[in-house]
Amino acid sequence: MTHRAVAIANSLWDIAQATGQSVEPMKIQKLVYFAHGWHLGFGQGPLSAENAEAWRWGPVFPELYHAVKRWGSGSIREPIHVVDFDGTELGWNAPRMSEQDVTGCRLVRRVWEVYWKMSGPALSQLTHEKGGPWHQTWSQGPGVRGVVIPNKIIEEHFRRKIEANAA
Repeated sequence: MTHRAVAIANSLWDIAQATGQSVEPMKIQKLVYFAHGWHLGFGQGPLSAENAEAWRWGPVFPELYHAVKRWGSGSIREPIHVVDFDGTELGWNAPRMSEQDVTGCRLVRRVWEVYWKMSGPALSQLTHEKGGPWHQTWSQGPGVRGVVIPNKIIEEHFRRKIEANAA
């Protein structure tokens, strides 16, 4: 099941709040990327319905970026809201992952457990791994914003990590 990147981010924000932690925009971007990547790597397909793009500081989900940029480098202080159009009217809401997606929700909780202590810049550094999905995409057009990191490359990268840890 796929979700908006903002919905995944709100699920992570909820976990942060429940554990008394804070989360900043760069950190939430990278956590969403790792959740999406591990979901792909485990053969579950994309977690995010939105593609990650290669930006200077690592993978970015544009809708999420625009929704959290008002916090700058400070903590996100409330659920992340976006404008939606349901076909008849505009609405302002904070989407969440469907609880029916048990696998996706478990994976997001696990991503939080593994990465929560790391800062946004440290997580960004992880995404810059030589030969990794961001590095491959960024190398093809450095400084060009809006270049999608193909899910196939993300999937292969995380699958290799899974296989290396199983050996």
